[in-house]
Amino acid sequence: MSMKALASFVAFIGIAGCGTSTRTTLVNPTPHAMAPRPPATVEIFTSGAPARPHVDVAVIEAEESSGLSLADTSDMLAALRERGAKMGCDGVVLGGASSRDPGVKDVETWLVENPKGRKGFYGTCIVYLEDRSATASR
Repeated sequence: MSMKALASFVAFIGIAGCGTSTRTTLVNPTPHAMAPRPPATVEIFTSGAPARPHVDVAVIEAEESSGLSLADTSDMLAALRERGAKMGCDGVVLGGASSRDPGVKDVETWLVENPKGRKGFYGTCIVYLEDRSATASR
């Protein structure tokens, strides 16, 4: 293998092994228009949904990008918050943790003898029934 090919391969493995990926599944219509917002404004609820009236809009899943990932819990919660912010969620209610064994299509299956499973977290994007911007203009 040439040095250039080896360098490309190492770079690919570095990229494939890092980070967190997210997926979103819509579950209910939004009660009002949603717009992207700063991640710091998205509340994270870990012990249950807030008492304030809201609609569950989507399920957001965050998972290690590969079994070689160095992402930890804080990285995955940040990914849930960032995805929620891009969608315009008022909050994300943490639903739990997940894990799965690598499959045939996962790169690490071909690179290491005993690849580790991927861990992740999932939560629900919530939108409050009363739009905050409407109450702020009153």
